[in-house]
Amino acid sequence: MKKIGLMSLVVATFMVLGSWAFAADTIKVGCAFSLTGDYAGSGDNYFKGVEMAVEELNAAGGLSGRQLEIVMFDNQDFAPEVVMQGADYLCAQKKVAVVVAGWAGAGADVRAYGKYDAPFFIDDGSQASVDVYKEDPKKYYNAYFMTDVAADQGGSVFKALQKLPYDYPNKKVVLINTDDAWGGEIGAVMSKRFKEIGWDIALHEVVPYGTNEWGPILTKIRRIKPAVIHFEIAASQEPITFVRQFLKKPTNTIISLGWSITPLEVVGTLGKKADGVLGQMPAGVPTPAAPTAEAQAWLDKYEKRYKHSLGVGSFITYTSFMAWAEAAKVAGDPYDFKAVNKHLKEVPYKGLMGGISWGENNTLHAQPGAPIVHYQVQDGELVTLFADPPLTPYKDSKFIKPQWIK
Repeated sequence: MKKIGLMSLVVATFMVLGSWAFAADTIKVGCAFSLTGDYAGSGDNYFKGVEMAVEELNAAGGLSGRQLEIVMFDNQDFAPEVVMQGADYLCAQKKVAVVVAGWAGAGADVRAYGKYDAPFFIDDGSQASVDVYKEDPKKYYNAYFMTDVAADQGGSVFKALQKLPYDYPNKKVVLINTDDAWGGEIGAVMSKRFKEIGWDIALHEVVPYGTNEWGPILTKIRRIKPAVIHFEIAASQEPITFVRQFLKKPTNTIISLGWSITPLEVVGTLGKKADGVLGQMPAGVPTPAAPTAEAQAWLDKYEKRYKHSLGVGSFITYTSFMAWAEAAKVAGDPYDFKAVNKHLKEVPYKGLMGGISWGENNTLHAQPGAPIVHYQVQDGELVTLFADPPLTPYKDSKFIKPQWIK
C-alpha cells in the first residue's frame, strides 16, 4: 500500500496553499487521515477531496473573505488513543472550524470529537460508530457520517448480485470478511440475505487483517465450487493476493470484493487480470461517465489534477466539505458551531449530482446525490453497472461474464 510521510504531506500542502497558509487571519480546517501505515493509501484519497475543495474555495476568494488553511493530523492505524490525540490537537490546540476524517475508528472517533462542537465528518460506515452517536445524540450532535452503515452497503451489494444478467450455476455462496466491526456487519447481512432466498452459505471465513496466504481457504472453495464469493476486507493487499491466488486455479464463480475494489492499488496492481471482478463504492461518482455535466467536469478535473482515476472517499469528502462551507457562509461565522451545525442538519446541500441531506442518526444514507456505486472491472478500469438508489442498470453499461468462467 502507498506510504505517505506526514512531513512530506504537510510540506506539499504548504506549497499548494501558498505562503498565506499560516497567516493569522486564515480559517483553519482539520484533516485527520492515515498518512502512514497500512491505510495511508485510503487516507491520501480522502485528503484529495478536501484539497480540491480548499483550492476551489481559496481561488474564489476564500470563505467570507478569509483564506482556508489545512491542518493535518496522522490517524495512523486508528488506535483509540491516537484518535483522541487528534481531536485534542485539531480542536483544542489548533482551533479548527471543521474536521474531515474519512474512516477513523469505529466509535472511538465519535467519542473523541464529541467533546468539541466543530462539525466532524467521518466515513466509518459501521453500525458500531452510529451506536455510539445514538448513546447521546445531543452530545455527539456534531458528528456526520458520510456513508451508509455496513449493513446497508452489504444489502445493496446483495441486491446488485441478484440483478446481474447472469444465470448462476448453483445456489452456494462463500463469504470472507475481517474480524472487525465493519467486516462482521457485512458478513452478517450477506449471510442473512442469501439464506432468505434459499442459498447455502457453503463457507463463511472470518480472518484477521494481514491475511495474504489463501491456500487453505481456496482449497475449500475449489471443492465447493460456489456461484458467488463475497470478499470484504477494507484494505488493498488482501484482495490483491486473494484474486491472484484464486486465478491460478479458478472456479466458475462470480467474485465480489465489495468496498475492497475501491483502493486504487487493487485495480492498479491487478490490471486486466481483474477483468470481471465486482465491487462497490459508497457515496461515489459513477465512472467512466458521470450522471451530470457538473459531476463529469469535477471528475475530469480530479483525474487531470492527480493523474489517476477516482479514489475511494475523494468525492464525498469534497462534497461534505463544500456542504460545510455553505453552512458556514450562511451562519456568517464558521466558528459559530451551533448555527453551522443547525444549517447542516436542516438544509439540504445541492451537490454535483443532486441534493444531499444527513438523515436519521446524522447519516448520509444512499441517495441520488451520493449513491452506492456498483462497478465491474473491464479492460483494467472500473465501469459502473448500477447506482443505488434506485438500483437500476447504469446508462449504457453492460455486465461482462468474467474471463475465468467457462
